[in-house]
Amino acid sequence: MYPLHSSAFASVRRHFDDPRTSDAVFLLVPTDTDEADPVWLTAAETHEALYGPGSDPQFATAVWKEVIRAAQSDLTPDSTGKLLAIWLALPRLTGTAHRICTRLRADRSDVEAEMVLALLEKLADRDGASCLTDSSLLHAARARAWHLAREGLRELPSTQIERITEEHALTASGEEADAPAAESLDVRVDRPDGPDGLCAPLRFRVRPEHLRRQGIFINTDDGSAGHSPGKRRRPGRRADTRPVRPAGRRG
Repeated sequence: MYPLHSSAFASVRRHFDDPRTSDAVFLLVPTDTDEADPVWLTAAETHEALYGPGSDPQFATAVWKEVIRAAQSDLTPDSTGKLLAIWLALPRLTGTAHRICTRLRADRSDVEAEMVLALLEKLADRDGASCLTDSSLLHAARARAWHLAREGLRELPSTQIERITEEHALTASGEEADAPAAESLDVRVDRPDGPDGLCAPLRFRVRPEHLRRQGIFINTDDGSAGHSPGKRRRPGRRADTRPVRPAGRRG
């Protein structure tokens, strides 16, 4: 039903697809009348109250209020309350994630992870806890994801790391190389295809002279830069097409 690769949204959905999980989660929702008792809802019943065909907007507002309150007060090791809030937000975030990936060609796993991170940060913000609503919670997630994708457009392929390896070869052979650039680089290593390797793209900051001093990058047979002789590279991608940008270009 969900993609085989690691996905934040798919992982949360799979968690609540398990009846042992969804039936064990209960949410106490007060009604709008003083005479009526509060309603206990399972995770599935909460989802139905928000998105089912007979959903009542007034009751849905009360449900969201309790979902957010439960998530903010959740101190359990498994963070069930926060997971429930994320799961219930997915139907209103999935379309935005699709539009971001289609229009800006962003990586779907990055967009989803950024949205989840924004949700968790808003739920953990004690200063704004009293005024947090479902609309403001979802707006924060959408805004963070759009910002991430637009920042990605500024990342242009660079051959600077490959030039560092060429300078290293010249220096080793006794020839004079140009002085290294003083600025730091933000380097991205893409997640390889297949079940092995990284579960997500890896980003790190490094100074060019450190790469030269440690000899981390070497020249491979096709002239591109690689990490180590025994490491498989993603087929069809040269290492010099990894997005690398000077640290000073953070927007």
